[in-house]
Amino acid sequence: MHGKSTHAKLSLAAKQDPLPCTGGRLRKLTRRMTSFYEQHMRQTGLKLSQYSVLMNLTIEPQTLQELAARLEMDRTTLTRALRPLVDNGWVSQVEGQDQRQRRLILTTEGHRFRKQANQVWREAQLSLESHLGREFVDELNQRLELALAQLKPALPDEN
Repeated sequence: MHGKSTHAKLSLAAKQDPLPCTGGRLRKLTRRMTSFYEQHMRQTGLKLSQYSVLMNLTIEPQTLQELAARLEMDRTTLTRALRPLVDNGWVSQVEGQDQRQRRLILTTEGHRFRKQANQVWREAQLSLESHLGREFVDELNQRLELALAQLKPALPDEN
């Protein structure tokens, strides 16, 4: 019965004109949002993607694959974002159980820097909330979380 209901919805949707491209609008919003945060983050020297990686690292070692899965980021992009963090001594690579496996760990200096970067991010977030309205940002975040949860099962496991 569930299959028929889904099929009926798809048939009905096929007869309607689609709404404007959600993916295109989200990509445009992502670029604009990234620019907004990065104008604030500039003083830290971090790009928003690097800040996100920094905030997802801990003092517990983790593999590149584990970190990539948590961030839902491909390993090549993650490696690029990690390079300056490693070069600045904020992230260190340690051997895993298998010598070929490298694990990533936040260094003491990285922990200190992350606190500073987080304060700058807080200012950026509060500025965003001021521009868009706190209720709007809260609603947007809730809708985005819902969309993320609903789309995940529709994608292959490697996504």
